[in-house]
Amino acid sequence: MNLIMQPTFETCGQACIAMISGKDINEVIKDMKTSGPTSIGQLMDILDTYGIRYAERNTRISKKNPAPYKYSILTVHADGGYNHWSLLYDGKYYDPEFGIIEGEYTLGKITSFLAIYEE
Repeated sequence: MNLIMQPTFETCGQACIAMISGKDINEVIKDMKTSGPTSIGQLMDILDTYGIRYAERNTRISKKNPAPYKYSILTVHADGGYNHWSLLYDGKYYDPEFGIIEGEYTLGKITSFLAIYEE
């Protein structure tokens, strides 16, 4: 996995998709038709477009599901009071705003995840 930093404050979703797909972030922004904030539905749509397999739904972190799947797009309520997308892969967080984070994620609360399935 190669870290891709988000080019603007609002392109964390596009950066996560670029990391997963291996595509250039500008291509992802063009294909998603937005350089602004993204929804889970938009992320799922572009994963479909790129032929990347993922779980059928975004899963809330709960007692039943206390930890994200090993390869997931994470929904984070960031410490600055905004929602943010980050990526969990191979035990590390690939955060398009803050960089690679090893160990506990302490830059906000992870509230849900979308599992990504490798081929």
